[in-house]
Amino acid sequence: MISDKKGLEHLSLMLIENNVKHIVFSPGSRNAPLIATFPRYPEFTCYSIVDERSAAFFALGIAQKTGETVVLSCTSGSAVLNYAPALAEAFYQKIPLLVLSADRPEHLIDRGDGQTIRQRNIYANYIKKSVQLPENPNTKRSLLNYQKLALSAIRATQSPDKGPAHINIPFAEPIYGQKEKENPVLTPIEITNKKANILESEFEMLAKTWNSAKRKMIIVGQQKPNKALDTLLEKISQDPTVIVLTETTSNLSSPNFINCIDKTLASISDKNLSDFLPDLLLTIHSNIVSKRIKAFLRNEIKYEHWHIDEANENMDTYFHLSRVIPIEASCFFEKMDALTKGISSDYKALWLKQKQKTESIHSAFVDKAPYCDLTVFDELIKHLPANTNVHFANSTPVRYSQLFHVHPSLQVASNRGTSGIDGAISTAVGAAWVSEQMTTVISGDLSFFYDSNALWNAYLSPKLRIIVINNNGGGIFRFIEGPGKLPELERFFETKHHREAQSLANEADLIYCRADSEASLKEALNDFFAPSDRAKLLEIFTPNELNAEVLKNYFKAMA
Repeated sequence: MISDKKGLEHLSLMLIENNVKHIVFSPGSRNAPLIATFPRYPEFTCYSIVDERSAAFFALGIAQKTGETVVLSCTSGSAVLNYAPALAEAFYQKIPLLVLSADRPEHLIDRGDGQTIRQRNIYANYIKKSVQLPENPNTKRSLLNYQKLALSAIRATQSPDKGPAHINIPFAEPIYGQKEKENPVLTPIEITNKKANILESEFEMLAKTWNSAKRKMIIVGQQKPNKALDTLLEKISQDPTVIVLTETTSNLSSPNFINCIDKTLASISDKNLSDFLPDLLLTIHSNIVSKRIKAFLRNEIKYEHWHIDEANENMDTYFHLSRVIPIEASCFFEKMDALTKGISSDYKALWLKQKQKTESIHSAFVDKAPYCDLTVFDELIKHLPANTNVHFANSTPVRYSQLFHVHPSLQVASNRGTSGIDGAISTAVGAAWVSEQMTTVISGDLSFFYDSNALWNAYLSPKLRIIVINNNGGGIFRFIEGPGKLPELERFFETKHHREAQSLANEADLIYCRADSEASLKEALNDFFAPSDRAKLLEIFTPNELNAEVLKNYFKAMA
């Protein structure tokens, strides 16, 4: 038995046909037809999470980990709006989510009916595709239109690039009727998303520019691990004219890459800055954490910038974009490899020499630093188990992670699409649930408490590890420019508090550990990552004001 609402059986079959496996519900009444349909198909794994905002980030974590489209479904009204933060993150991080929002019939919109808002195209600025299905597709033509609209949204989540889509479905009462499955045959529908193409003659022109540039910089933004690209970039980095810049979220690693951008740039003097600028900049993906590299490359200087983007997106991060190359990055470098001609240059050697210098300064400084956020991160990075997943929350943790070398076997994720503090724990909880490896999320206190409803669900994997660095407020505001000089710092920016995570951990039946010194941290980490039958939470207390002072001195030492 399934819901008797027309079209839902067709929608179920279309989702199955397009490899949709995970459906995250939030309880409600108006989406009852969906709740009474999808769980009746063994092809779907269905979840129930009360808080829609947390549910959406939980779905984001599953999609982030699997690369597959994940469905979200909620009741009508403000519930739909609660998905917005995660959808914005999915849009800018290119993660495939599909919202199926239940709605009142169209004639009741703006008529004072309860739990009714304007849901059509509600996510206008942060969605790849948004459609409204016909309410009662009771003719052959209307049912075909229903299928075309639904399929266009489903396919949009995966092609030409990934991202979120929205299907709004009006349901008139009664909404709890049932019927037997009819097993209809879907009408074949051809929906193609055209991809841009690049001609061989264009490659030859690109190669001409490439071969004439003595200073080539490649910056790789946030991406999932990509062995093919890693191998190609390792090969191309042997070229003395090429330097590759990556971040922890790039999931790339090589001694020939600059993988700690901020500390390397901090060590370059103003008088030598121009020596490090490129003639040609290539960027792959976006969502770069480093503010220093943006400021460095946004200067009024002359260089050419190519952005490699399969979906032909104009991502002009550095205000110098010359052209977008609509091709998958690995394909681009395979093509260019055959056309590359070697020339002499000291550009790569210059950057690597600077990297070596900063590594020496870094090690000497951290070894002498007092117990604080910096030394805590040093310890955490050393203890993260190989071949596991790690999520760095915004805003401080992901920035600290850029100062250290993470083990190349780690799979790093972070919500750097919109870079908000909301949803970090929920995202990691979702990713951990579908992963065979251990998943660790490292969060600040505000980010953790803001998303504490992440623990209010039945899907806390025993392979989940949550680390909360509690410095009693938003520590980042003490070392970024501006807030630290204002009298409103503690109340309105830092938002000082005295909360601890132990009660939340107990409520969620997590194994709780705590540390407030170097010795107690090392002791806690001895068995924190050991296998267990429950998820674990480690709360690390650090000195608020000292954290900012040490970090400022760290960058002074680099300079």
